[in-house]
Amino acid sequence: MLPGRLHSAADLAPGARIKADVAVIGSGAGGAAVAAELARSGLKVAVFEEGRSFAPSDLVSKPSWAFRHLYAGRSVMVGRGKVLIPLAAGRAVGGSTFINSAICFRAPDRVLREWERDFGSPWTPEKLAPLFDEVERALDVQKIGPEIARHNSLVFKRGAEKLGLDGDFISRNAPGCVGCGVCQLGCPIGGKGSVDKNLLPTAIEHGADVYSEVRARDLRVEKGVVKGLTGEILDREDGATGQVHVEAERVFLCGGAFGTPQILQRNGLCNGSGHLGENLHVHPGQAAAALFDEEIRYWDGVTQGYYVHMEDAILETFTGTPELFWAALPLGQMNLRKLKHAASAGCMIRDQGKGHVRWLGEGRLPEITYEMDDADRTLFIKGAREMARIYFAAGAHTSFPLLNPGVEPARSLDEALKQLPDDLPAQRLNPYGSHPQSTCRMSESPRLGVCKPTGETHEVQNLYVADGSLFPTAIGVNPQITILALATGIARDMVRKGI
Repeated sequence: MLPGRLHSAADLAPGARIKADVAVIGSGAGGAAVAAELARSGLKVAVFEEGRSFAPSDLVSKPSWAFRHLYAGRSVMVGRGKVLIPLAAGRAVGGSTFINSAICFRAPDRVLREWERDFGSPWTPEKLAPLFDEVERALDVQKIGPEIARHNSLVFKRGAEKLGLDGDFISRNAPGCVGCGVCQLGCPIGGKGSVDKNLLPTAIEHGADVYSEVRARDLRVEKGVVKGLTGEILDREDGATGQVHVEAERVFLCGGAFGTPQILQRNGLCNGSGHLGENLHVHPGQAAAALFDEEIRYWDGVTQGYYVHMEDAILETFTGTPELFWAALPLGQMNLRKLKHAASAGCMIRDQGKGHVRWLGEGRLPEITYEMDDADRTLFIKGAREMARIYFAAGAHTSFPLLNPGVEPARSLDEALKQLPDDLPAQRLNPYGSHPQSTCRMSESPRLGVCKPTGETHEVQNLYVADGSLFPTAIGVNPQITILALATGIARDMVRKGI
């Protein structure tokens, strides 16, 4: 098959008609893995992405620019509940892999066993292991070293080792990383192995066409079988300039845990179980920081370089631009001259809390709710205590046990722990959610989920889901490698069974 192309909206005339064996909606981890696998098998694949394609030279390393151009909802989506949780998702060719920190953790075996036991999932540790190996090779996943981690991670490592904690450098798909610390703004040198650098080019090489700036609208379903879709061609301000009509024997929804359920809700499909858009998990994180006599320059080095394992939680170092860090604290607690002495980390938990996603109509952000479970509150407190211990063990003279305006700087571990009592209200936390999942969960039983474990929806034939929305439960680690492995396996099994 001749190679395909990466197309922009300028390549599509209003009313254009496209025919493919498989249409894939979304170009992130799930969509890219599906496209690469199916194109390699000889199928004609067309991928549709709402966001634009960006080269490194197109990027502006400022949060304001990135939020406007690279994030879904321009980074203003919030999970509403007793505690408001800002939420993030990518919107570019490459999806959320374009803006994530390239962290690569495999789903824990015990989580996969739960899926097998409670939801009839065939995606056991044994079945996923070779798929994990395969996608990690494709993305060139490597454990980072101290020369890239740099001081923000090394002081955390120093404290963790003094306490005898279970920690290590983080494995990442960023073979060209130089430690500039702005992954969440798009890699300015192209050193991160986001899927626009590997799996999508593989799909294109084998004949796939990738169309950016196309928003999926209507799924065409006849007698319970999907036949194609209609999309909107977008201008640079997200205005529709025309439609594109796609005929396909199979359609894969890979728009993520926010996008995929909204497409189905808009079309009134696949909610016989009542689980469509429900069961939202967001892998929330809570930040902490500390001040040292030595210079840390936390912005210098890989965005997230070292982790410490806890039960149902991971403590990970992280960086951000200085203005975002400073803005997280009340005036007077941190002056800019102190920033070079600051170190930062966060506690990310396997959340028991849940929420939902609702499509509210054209041109509107979705309704997203999320209620933190009390077990999550307790786990955040445990994580904050552990981070304070690590920082003081590493030699910090001051800690911010929770990085939010409601917490005072602590000059000792005792002072820090006094601010973290067992009954600390959830409203005193300041969590952030960056890995939405489980809103179209898979289950062998159509009563318990939207999709079969094969990825095909229970109610519409030949309509598949292959992204983080498939997860039956929260996995508790950064999800991209699990999404990639699962999507690859689903696509491969579909081909084996015959299209």
